[in-house]
Amino acid sequence: MDRVLDYRVPESLASQVTPGTVVRVPLHGRRVRGWVVATGAASRSPGRLLEVAATSGMGPDGDVIDLCRWAAWRWAGRLPTMLRFATPERVVPSPSRRRPTRADPSATPGTEAAVAASELLSRGPGTHVLTVSPTTHPADVALPAAVLGQALVVLPQVRMADAVAQVLGRAGASVARWPAGFALAAAGHTVVGGRSAVWAPLPGLAAVVVFDEHDEGLQHESSPTWHAREVAVERARRAGVPCLLVSPSPSPDALMAATSPPGVLSAAARRAGWPALRVVDRREDDPRTGLFSSAFVEASRGAREEGRAVVCILNRKGRARLLGCRSCRSVAECDECGAAVHTEQVAAPAVADLGGEVEVLACPRCGSTRPLVCLDCGASGMSILRAGVTRAAEELEALLGESVGVVSAGSKDGRNVRRARSGVLLGTEALLHRARHLADGPIGLVAFLDFDQELLAGRYRAAEEAMALLVSASRLAGGRDGAGVLVQTRKPDHPVLEAALRSDPGGLAASESARRQVLGVPPAATVAAVGGDAAPEWMERFGRPAGIEVNGPRDGWWLLRADDQRVLADACARVERPPGRLRLRVDPVRLP
Repeated sequence: MDRVLDYRVPESLASQVTPGTVVRVPLHGRRVRGWVVATGAASRSPGRLLEVAATSGMGPDGDVIDLCRWAAWRWAGRLPTMLRFATPERVVPSPSRRRPTRADPSATPGTEAAVAASELLSRGPGTHVLTVSPTTHPADVALPAAVLGQALVVLPQVRMADAVAQVLGRAGASVARWPAGFALAAAGHTVVGGRSAVWAPLPGLAAVVVFDEHDEGLQHESSPTWHAREVAVERARRAGVPCLLVSPSPSPDALMAATSPPGVLSAAARRAGWPALRVVDRREDDPRTGLFSSAFVEASRGAREEGRAVVCILNRKGRARLLGCRSCRSVAECDECGAAVHTEQVAAPAVADLGGEVEVLACPRCGSTRPLVCLDCGASGMSILRAGVTRAAEELEALLGESVGVVSAGSKDGRNVRRARSGVLLGTEALLHRARHLADGPIGLVAFLDFDQELLAGRYRAAEEAMALLVSASRLAGGRDGAGVLVQTRKPDHPVLEAALRSDPGGLAASESARRQVLGVPPAATVAAVGGDAAPEWMERFGRPAGIEVNGPRDGWWLLRADDQRVLADACARVERPPGRLRLRVDPVRLP
C-alpha cells in the first residue's frame, strides 16, 4: 500500500518509535508491516485510531525517508518500494555501541590517484569527477574520504567492496560492510558496499565516493530504475559534503553532474594502467575465415607456448545467433514475431538415437520454437552467419588443438572448467570478471573476437558500454606490463578504439555528451519507457502534458521524452496507477 495511515503509539512503545522504525500494525483484521514516517502529527480522527501492535527494529532514518521520497518522484516509483531498499533484512534493534574511528592520514598512499582524490575532496561540497587508470586500486581514492570521517564508498562489484573494506580497516577506519553492517552505519562508521549502500543511515557523513561510476551494475534493473550514482550525488548535496565520482572512462552523466573541473592523472600514469592494445583490421579479410584472424591465431599460440592463458570474449550465447538458408539464402526468422532465430538444444526423451536432445530454432523475443526448417523454401540446411560462443568454442578447439572452457553469465563454472582450470577460455563479458579463477596459469592474451557488435549496437549507450568492456579487459590484463589485449574489428578508426589506444577516454565522453544532446537521450534529456498490461490505461490517464514528447505504442511500449527532468517526473507523479502490471522505466540502461 502506497498510503500514509495514522496510528496511536501506546505508552509501552513510545520510547521505541521514531521516524524510520519498522512496526507491525493492525489492518483489515491482520497485522502488516509498515514504516513510521512521522510522529507527533495531529490526526483527523484521534478517537478512532488503532494502536501500533509491535516494533520490528530500525529502518531508514528521517533523512533517508526524505531521500526515498525524492527517488520515488525521480524514477516514478512508489515510496514503499524505495523504503525496502533502505531497510535491513534482519531485525536491528538499535545502533551499534562501537565507537567509530577515522582512517589514519599517514596510511593514505602517495599514488597519483590518492593525491588527486584528496585535492578534489578538499574543494568542499559539490560533485567532483576523477579520471583514473583501469588498474587504479579503489582503496586509493576511498582512503582520503575515510580520513575526513564517516564516508560512503559505493562500488559495483562485491570483490571490490571486500578489498576496499580490508584496506580501510588496516588503515584504522571502522568499516560497516553494507548491508550486514546496518547497526554500525547507524552509529557513524564508514560504509562500504554495492549500489544499495546509498540507502544506508549516515548520521556523520563527511564524504561520498562512487568508484567505477560508469558501470551498469550501479543501476537497478527493474522498475524503479534508480541509479546509485545519482542517488549518491543527491545525498551528498543534501548533506553538504563532497561527492567524488571516479572512473577510468567517465560517463557523460558524471561530466554533466560535475560542479568543478575534472581531475585527471598524468599521461604517464594513465598509460601505465592501460595494456598494450592491438587492433586487428579485418576489412580486407575473406569472410570465409570466420571469427578467427591469422593475427589472433598467432597471438594465441604464442601465449600458449609461454604457458599463459588465452581469454576470448564473444557476447553471443549458444551455437548460432544468426542463420541463413543454404538453398534460398534468406535469414531464418520467427514465424510468430519476425525476429531472427537461433539454434537451441531441447529435451527430446522419445528420440533415443538423438541422446534425448534435438536441435530446434528458438526465438529470443517471444520464446517460440520450431523445427530446423526454412519458412521460405522448406529446406533444412542452415548456414551460420553469426556464431555463438558454443559453436565458436568448437571451432577454436579444432584450430588450437586443445580443449576450450566456455563461460557465460548463466553458467557457474563453464564447460570444461568445472573440475580443472583451462588454458583457453571463451565466453561472454561475464568471463572478464571470472577468468582469473578459471584460467590455467597467468593471463597472456585477452581477445575480443567480434568487437563490431559492441561498437555498432543500436543502443544509445553503445560507445560507453564498449569502452567499459575495454576497461574490464585492461584490468584483467594487468596494465602496460601485463597481458596484451587484441580487438578484431572492421571499424579500426572508431572513436572508442582511438581513445583506448591513446589511453585517454576523456575525449570520448565529451563527444558522447555532444552526440546525446543531438539525439535527445540521457543525460541531455529524460526518457521513460512504459509497458506492461496496465500500460494502455496508464497512458490514457497520462494524456499529452506540455513539454513531453509521447511516442508509441511500439511492440507494447510507449516512450516519453522531456528536456526538463522535473517536468516528466511531475507528470508521472500525477497519474494514479491502474490495477495490473505496469513497467515504468525512467532513464533505463537500454531503451525497448
